[in-house]
Amino acid sequence: MAKKSSKSKGSKEESLTTSGNPGSEASLIKPVEEDVGSKYPSQTQSLPGSQFNVLDKPGYYDDGGAKSLVCSAPLRERVGDLQLIIDLHDSVTKRIKGLPAYLVLKDSDGLPKARRGQMGKVSRGDQKGQLAQLLFCEDPGDEDKGPSEVFYGTASGEDDQLTLRHKIHRLQQAQASLRLSILLREAGCVSLSLSELCKRRLQVIKNGGAGALRAAKLALEICGEGRYESETGRSEATRIVENAFWDPELVVLEADDDNNIWDGPKVDTEGRQLGKDRIEDRSQPGLANGGNKKFINERVSLLCKRSAYLQKGNALQALGRFEEARTSYITCLGLLDDEIRTSRTDWERMSLNLNIGNAWLAEGNMEKAKEFWSKAEAYGTEHVEHELGAKKEGKAMIAAARKCLARGYSKQGEEGKAKEIVTELLEEKRKDMDIEAEERKKLEEEKKEKAAIKA
Repeated sequence: MAKKSSKSKGSKEESLTTSGNPGSEASLIKPVEEDVGSKYPSQTQSLPGSQFNVLDKPGYYDDGGAKSLVCSAPLRERVGDLQLIIDLHDSVTKRIKGLPAYLVLKDSDGLPKARRGQMGKVSRGDQKGQLAQLLFCEDPGDEDKGPSEVFYGTASGEDDQLTLRHKIHRLQQAQASLRLSILLREAGCVSLSLSELCKRRLQVIKNGGAGALRAAKLALEICGEGRYESETGRSEATRIVENAFWDPELVVLEADDDNNIWDGPKVDTEGRQLGKDRIEDRSQPGLANGGNKKFINERVSLLCKRSAYLQKGNALQALGRFEEARTSYITCLGLLDDEIRTSRTDWERMSLNLNIGNAWLAEGNMEKAKEFWSKAEAYGTEHVEHELGAKKEGKAMIAAARKCLARGYSKQGEEGKAKEIVTELLEEKRKDMDIEAEERKKLEEEKKEKAAIKA
């Protein structure tokens, strides 16, 4: 959440702290309507770098420094959206039971956590720190390192052993984050873990589209869409429920190592039927369920939907359902309409437009594909040309869009145009590397000069 909002509460928030001892942890009950994560920019820049500038609001910055009171040391500094999701159960417990009751539960180790094995020996706060590492921190070996979420296709089956082992490791990490999210009862993290599981299945499993789509659909159900249709047993009838609930057993099955991670649990393609006698148990209210509005800000559901719709679109592409994939991406774009204009959110917008273009290309419509790739490139161009833009991020966005264009020309048999674009990109990258090397050299020289003066 932006610092400006938190400061405005002043003594009212201070009165909600129950810590009587100086230096002890202060736990606050934040009103639901104010628990908005990174929705609003701050007038204080928490971290250096133009990537935190807000394009349409000079003097405002993307929130990069909201502090969690329960996070482990390596992750104490984290953006408001991350805090909003990973501390959701604690926030809801405070609002339902009251702060004194919450603190009693916390002090007596009565809050949900993993209690078996090595993980059971650490606190809930440290477990949530590990969950944040699994869900939100990049692995140095990731091929998809960075903010881009462009889908180029499912696993080819041609990866070398080292690459394949790394991808399998990331798939297993997604399952681990899902298991830990369930034990911590962090519904937002459960949804995000399912979206991550969808992504990793597509990268590892050659025909993983069905299992990936199942995970993405479950992620959306947890968001509490408000309406859903589902098969009832073996009948063809469907039912519509206004306030969506989700079935926790289906989620647990996705996280279970006893199920084959290559195929997913033994259910039908929609993940609805476990056997003749299996009756749906939709007992958990979705994040946007009407009954949760007093305890959960709608932004939690919105953030989870953004990940789920993106990955659902990717899974649909993998299954060759390109029109449905575009619908999912466009729905996701709509969820970004009210988000601030900063490199973080523009990376999302850019990636979605590239994915829509790729879905058109897969159907052979190069003109429609170019239309959306151009929209994606425009985000990068704006950052490069705008005085408040993130220049480096903008160049990377442009490069991503140009790569898609080159790939499109190559698929159309226009290899000459494709090679021309690739050559331009390589030359641009070489120039940027030379500039960065020169800047590093200058910084080293300045450090040496300062050290010599001090000596």
